[in-house]
Amino acid sequence: MVKFTSPEVCCISDIHLGVHQNKSMWHNITLEWAGWLRDELLKKDIQDIIISGDLFHYRDEIAVNTIKAAYDVLSIWKDFNIVLLVGNHDSYYKDRIDVNSLSILKGWPNITVIDTPKLVKYKGTRIMMCPWGTTINEIEECDIIFGHFEIETFKLNQYKICTDGIKSAELLKKSDLIITGHFHLREERKYKKGTVLYLGCPYQMDFGDVESIKGYYILDLKTKKYNFSENTISPLHKKITLSQLVSYKRITDEVRALFSNNIVKFIIDKDIAPDEIEILFNKLSTLGAVSITADYAINFDRFNLNENDEKDLSGVDVSTAIEEFIDLLDIEDKEDIKRYVSRIYRHCK
Repeated sequence: MVKFTSPEVCCISDIHLGVHQNKSMWHNITLEWAGWLRDELLKKDIQDIIISGDLFHYRDEIAVNTIKAAYDVLSIWKDFNIVLLVGNHDSYYKDRIDVNSLSILKGWPNITVIDTPKLVKYKGTRIMMCPWGTTINEIEECDIIFGHFEIETFKLNQYKICTDGIKSAELLKKSDLIITGHFHLREERKYKKGTVLYLGCPYQMDFGDVESIKGYYILDLKTKKYNFSENTISPLHKKITLSQLVSYKRITDEVRALFSNNIVKFIIDKDIAPDEIEILFNKLSTLGAVSITADYAINFDRFNLNENDEKDLSGVDVSTAIEEFIDLLDIEDKEDIKRYVSRIYRHCK
C-alpha cells in the first residue's frame, strides 16, 4: 500500500544501476550521488522519494557487483519512504512487466514496488502510479500521474525526437500534471490542458548528456507545484579540443575546472606528434578527471583498402565508440545490442 509521510516528495527517475557494462566507476558515481541526495533531502525535511522507473540498466541479467551497488544505494536511503515504478529496463520482457528485477525489493519495509497501475490518495489528492506498459484505458482520471511513458514528440536524446508512442493530449485528458521517466533529457511542456514533465536521469551518463543539467524535483502533492534542484556533485561530460586547450597557453584554474571530477573526451583537432600527445596526456591526467579518452578530428592513421575506399584507423576508445554509434541508430533493443557487441569486442581484444 502506497503511503506518503508529507505532501512534499522528491521525484527522480532513470538511475540505471549497472550502466556502461557494470563498471565500478559508475557504481561509485551513483553511490556518491545517492549520499549527496540523502543529505539534500534531510536538509529540506523530505521523507518520501518517488522513482519513476529504470532503477537498473540491463533487463536480461544483473551483475553481482551491480546487485551490491543497489543494496548500498538503498541502504543509504533506508530512512526514506520509497515508491518505485517498474521501468522498461527493469522488465525482462518487452511486452509485459510481471517478470522484473524490482521484485527482489518487495518486502523491504520502506519500499513499495509499483508493477501494476494503481490509484492512490493523499489527503484528497488522487495520484495514478503507472509502470512501464500502462495503457490509456488503465489510467483513471486523477490529479497527478506518475509514469514511465514514451510520449510522442518528446526528445529521445539530443539528436532525435520520439515519433511513436502515447500522445500527450490523451494523457492530459486523464490529469493536468504528468510526471514521467524514460527519456533522459529533462523536458517540461505546458499545454492549455496541463503540463508534461520529463524528470530526466539524475546525473550525466554519456556524451549525449553534454550541457544537459541534471538533478531532482521536489513536488507538493497538495498544490502540485514543483521546484528543480541541480545535481552539483556528479561528473559532467566535457568535450575539450586541443585547439581550445592551446588557446589558454597554460594550465589555468579555468582549465583545471574543465577536467576536475569530469569525464573528458579530448578531441585532437590539430597536427601533433605522437610523443607530444603522450606528454600532453600525462600532464592532463594530473588535473583530476574521472576519465579521459581521445578522439581525433583529423586523420593520422589512414590506409586504403582500394583506391576508392579510404579508412580511418586513428586512435579512439572503441568501447565508447560502439555505444555512441548504436545510440544513433534507429533500432530497437539498443541496450541489448550494445551489450552483445561490447561483449564480442572484449573477447576479441
